Amino acid sequence: MARILLVDDEPMVLNALKRILHSRGYELFAATTSEEALDFLQKSAIDVIICDQNMPGMLGIDLLKRSKEEYPDAVRILITGSSDINVAISAINEGSIYYYLAKPWKNEEVISVVEKALADKPEHFYPVERKMEQEIKKIPVWEDDTIILIDLWEVIYLTAAEGDVIVITEKGRYQSPDSLNSWEKKLGSGSFFRCHRSYIVNIDKIEKISPWFNSAYNLKLKDTKETIPVSRNSTKKLKNLFGL
Repeated sequence: MARILLVDDEPMVLNALKRILHSRGYELFAATTSEEALDFLQKSAIDVIICDQNMPGMLGIDLLKRSKEEYPDAVRILITGSSDINVAISAINEGSIYYYLAKPWKNEEVISVVEKALADKPEHFYPVERKMEQEIKKIPVWEDDTIILIDLWEVIYLTAAEGDVIVITEKGRYQSPDSLNSWEKKLGSGSFFRCHRSYIVNIDKIEKISPWFNSAYNLKLKDTKETIPVSRNSTKKLKNLFGL
């Protein structure tokens, strides 16, 4: 399992990165100052460092340059705004960083950059199995009498209905003869969350969380008008996912 150090002085940014990368099974660590990050690196080996440029005390690029000198095995990724893109590009050309993430980023972009960084890392530095190569990329669903393969990221949510599972995507609604329990096992605990006995939602599609009765919650998902319930039994996991 790859070990990733996240460095940012904004808790909301750290929580967002944790949620995105936790879904891929990485071991995550966080620091809110450059000094804290350097202290951590002295004690622990890290595969990837993701650091914000605008850090108090020491700029992110300076932290990553220093970490290159002292901990060259770690892959370095800089988070930057549009005003600092040229700084990031120069750092890539100099070999100080591997790549950069420009704000606002997309979840898929964060995952893609980290996966590529780990894939490019020499094997003797990174002996972790390539888990993502074995993960599901497409899923089979039914439309009338035809089986269609859809990309996993297109799925908004799945729901049980009259003995079948309905798979809702941006493009339409499809059927699956498999049970929701079977889908939960198939999808694992990555980007999908069993929020209710009748629903599995794509975590990346959640855009609003609203409190409901008896300590339960409702979810508003992107690209759909439906409100999805979160059972009381799933509330703790929901809070852990988003650092609530």
